[in-house]
Amino acid sequence: MKSIRSNIVSALAVGLVAFVVASCGDFKKSSVVNPPSNGSVDFSMYVSLGNSLTAGYQGGALYESAQEYSYPAEIAKQAGVTQFEQPLISDPGIGGRMKILNLSGPVIGEDPAIGGAPLNSGLTRPYNNLGVPGAVLYDMIDTSSFAAKAGPPRNNPFFQIVLRSAALGNSPVAQALALHPTFVSVWIGANDVLGYATSGGTVGTLGPGTGPTNVATFTALYDQMMSTLLAGAPNAKFVVANIPDVAAVPFFTTVPAVVVNPATQQPVLNPQTGQPIPLIVYRHDASGNLYAGPADPQHDFILLTALDSLEAGVGIPTAVGGTGRPLPNQFVLDSYEIGITEQAIQGYNQAIGAFAASHPDKIALVDAYAVFNQFAKTGDVEQGVDLTNSYITGGFFGLDGIHPTSQGYAFVANIFIQAINKQFGANIPIVPISLVPSSIVLAPTGLGKVLWPDVHYSALKPAIELLQARSY
Repeated sequence: MKSIRSNIVSALAVGLVAFVVASCGDFKKSSVVNPPSNGSVDFSMYVSLGNSLTAGYQGGALYESAQEYSYPAEIAKQAGVTQFEQPLISDPGIGGRMKILNLSGPVIGEDPAIGGAPLNSGLTRPYNNLGVPGAVLYDMIDTSSFAAKAGPPRNNPFFQIVLRSAALGNSPVAQALALHPTFVSVWIGANDVLGYATSGGTVGTLGPGTGPTNVATFTALYDQMMSTLLAGAPNAKFVVANIPDVAAVPFFTTVPAVVVNPATQQPVLNPQTGQPIPLIVYRHDASGNLYAGPADPQHDFILLTALDSLEAGVGIPTAVGGTGRPLPNQFVLDSYEIGITEQAIQGYNQAIGAFAASHPDKIALVDAYAVFNQFAKTGDVEQGVDLTNSYITGGFFGLDGIHPTSQGYAFVANIFIQAINKQFGANIPIVPISLVPSSIVLAPTGLGKVLWPDVHYSALKPAIELLQARSY
């Protein structure tokens, strides 16, 4: 139903043109005023731990031309690291890489789920980048079979692709320590809440009907992981990051919770009240009871996965051309569920911050929560590259609406570098974002007028199922 996609048509049209122009322009590399220095950090063996955000996962897949710009790889380049091995996968990767098929819409599709293959799986030691897409905090210390996680209920092939063999270490932390690291970056925990959030509160860390990882459990696991790393690498320095707010991510904030008129590109107003007409959704009351009723446009998030249903008229009142049937709960993160999500994120971040603060000589902290929230409000302009959190046209987030683009990962690398510089007296130069290519994948088709994106659940499925398949 075109009315659902029309509220930001003009913004997309202007933004995508600017995005393409910025991506194709000629830029000059920024200079460093003071001599580069790694300060008190020894980068001779840099190891990174985390999930898809560490791996360089983009737009529903893990593939070489994106992995090249993972934030740990960018940090390594800037710090002068010459040997930083990653589990590279040939393009178009594994997972189902999303791409724009036609700019008239634009229409978004995906490459085959297994379109690429591992390129350097014969490495006889662990990789430096041990980011495993889909990993939760517990996975960092879990010694279960890597191959078993490729089957139900996880259905995640990346544990075996990244970690390969228990002979190299029976967990990500064990493999990291096997390399005798001198510097370690850790960004883990987002999936402990994203599985719940991206499912509209229907699938938690322990499976359907559960919530995010309990804060007390998360705190104990995080302390155990970091204590193990500190004990196993007593001379290493660390940088850790906390968990961003879902309100800063376009997967949750792109689709409006009200009906929009395609002709005016404005919300349809109730003639009696003069207010926008909310979508009809399944949502929870303050006591947690599920009911069918109007969405709360100020507080409810309609997920990107809802577009197929909305196009079919689900969630649209009959008076304005819809079916009158409520949008299913799995496509709505309502205010009650947002409260649960935010409580988890705040608890996780308190645990991460507290551990970092207790080891100031060893650990630098990246406040990703604060940085992403500020970025959502103001965007960022660096070396002529204008980034925002707008879906597609903002340049920061990829087509799955969750993971950054290559330029987005360069931005992430820079906030890590800034934290390292501040905490350890270093002067590592920031990544010149103007030299990093944009990575929205365009299929070889003609250009057309930019309308609301034609995004289907099938294209988003690999990324969200990776986040939601949990059991331990």
